[in-house]
Amino acid sequence: MKKKTTIIIAGLAALTSCSLNDIPLEQMSGPMAFKDSVRVEAFVNELYPYLNAGLSYNQLGGTGSFGGAMFDSVTDLSCYAPTGDCGNVNLFIQGTINSANTGNPDSRWAELYQSIRKANVFLNNIKYATCSQAHIDRMKGEAILMKALSHLELFKRFGGIPIMDDVLDLAGDINVPRNTVEETVDYICGLCDQAAELLPTKYPDSEYGRLTKGAAYGTKAMTLLFAASPLYNENPIDGATPLQCYPTPDRERWKYAAEAAKQVLDLKNPDGTPAHVLYPDYKSYFFTRQNNTESIIMKQQGMTYSVERADGPAGYQDVRGNADVTLELVNAFETKNGLLPSEDPEYDPQKPYENRDERFTANVLYSGAQLWGRQVEYFVGGKDYPASKGNKGCYTGFGMYKHIDPNARPFTPVVNTYHDWPVLRLAEIYLIYAECMNEYLGNSDDDICNDESVYDAVNKVRARVHQKQIPAGSLTRLQMRELVQRERTVELCFEDKRYYDLRRWRLAEVVLNQPVHGAKVVKNGDQIEYIYEIDGEPIVIENRIFPMKMYYHPIPQSEYNKNTALEKNPGWL
Repeated sequence: MKKKTTIIIAGLAALTSCSLNDIPLEQMSGPMAFKDSVRVEAFVNELYPYLNAGLSYNQLGGTGSFGGAMFDSVTDLSCYAPTGDCGNVNLFIQGTINSANTGNPDSRWAELYQSIRKANVFLNNIKYATCSQAHIDRMKGEAILMKALSHLELFKRFGGIPIMDDVLDLAGDINVPRNTVEETVDYICGLCDQAAELLPTKYPDSEYGRLTKGAAYGTKAMTLLFAASPLYNENPIDGATPLQCYPTPDRERWKYAAEAAKQVLDLKNPDGTPAHVLYPDYKSYFFTRQNNTESIIMKQQGMTYSVERADGPAGYQDVRGNADVTLELVNAFETKNGLLPSEDPEYDPQKPYENRDERFTANVLYSGAQLWGRQVEYFVGGKDYPASKGNKGCYTGFGMYKHIDPNARPFTPVVNTYHDWPVLRLAEIYLIYAECMNEYLGNSDDDICNDESVYDAVNKVRARVHQKQIPAGSLTRLQMRELVQRERTVELCFEDKRYYDLRRWRLAEVVLNQPVHGAKVVKNGDQIEYIYEIDGEPIVIENRIFPMKMYYHPIPQSEYNKNTALEKNPGWL
């Protein structure tokens, strides 16, 4: 069978096939497969499509008529439009995901273990490579870190998992039990440490997108963040065992995560310059490669207009409008005064876009916003409003703008843009550091957070969008926790962080067990009116259900059929 190798590094997002790849590399003998440096490089490149579990934009496809949904559409931040039309979204919001082959579109169990197996094949055979030792070390670092990332993706979904440190002999005993959470976390962190020793801090522009030392430190920080969080540490769910959480809580775990984040923040290039800095413009960050060192781990997409077509306002030709923004997300953005809308007497709910955190207008579209040659019309009867229930159009009064490049064009004449998926970026590292240090240093939620480094980390993220700075010592530990959680919400919305944040914070049972809301927008002459209640009740767009067992994904039944040593997560029969 002819082998196709996907090369995504340095913008070469193309499928290549040639005589070198007539046989799958993992099926060749080690000396044959690895004696050629081109072939070895191709093997490493084949690991990159597995980044972020192989997923990116509009990953939840299924029965919908209008294409896939952003994963945040299963959270309080967004609704898929038309509501109820995407079967894979419904599995989550109705609390009906299950262990059948098609019962959980976010499982990714088989794909991730395939990635791990490929990395292990590479690491077992790199000794046969004839390229320079420096080149070998770099590629080993990439493969080791890819293996760590795949284990992390499994861990955050399932808890403790079977660790695969070598190629599993499929002809032998494949009944491999799950490792504990502690063993899984320690293993991932060990891989990150190994990779960091081998990887550079940066590459030439021609190698854009390869994993770096900062990516290794960042992966460790993400792993330890999960490990320190309530779900795995001090507040596990009923029925949890060491396969789902640590046997005893330990506040030191917050410190370990903060230290890993600090390694990224302090990382320098050989010339002494910072390895990573925040990109100056929040909106254009998502479409920019040149001089963009905020990106730490990116899943490269190449030039496309697919996100604009899937998620732009539905009234444009061939555009689907799949991602509506809920009122819950709209209300999470502060005003320029540093207050929530409900707290600011100057806030005008009839002009919800005025005097807001700049991330509001970068992430949220509203009636009257300019895009692609006209104003957006989410009002009743407008071009971007559904003609009738079940048709495409905006149901909440607000649409997703993040990842939509105003300089791209999804209809004739089309204009493409970069759509690299942000797996990890520096802004998140600042917020990881702030969250973990705040939790580590306080004894009580009423204690004042006095650590200046916590405020400095949060304020760096806020300063980019000219948002009011928070004075050191002005917040309690609880208030800082709420601020960091809100900053993660508005800074990282539509980056697939929210669902797993709510789970690790043990807030999913509250936030995802209630309806999401929107506004009815009407236009009278030149005036646009926002209606937030009908007959004194908020406008419910969609009801949501989150059973306690969904704090961990169900392991696919097909895996139990092959591996009888696996134990199920709590609540899953």
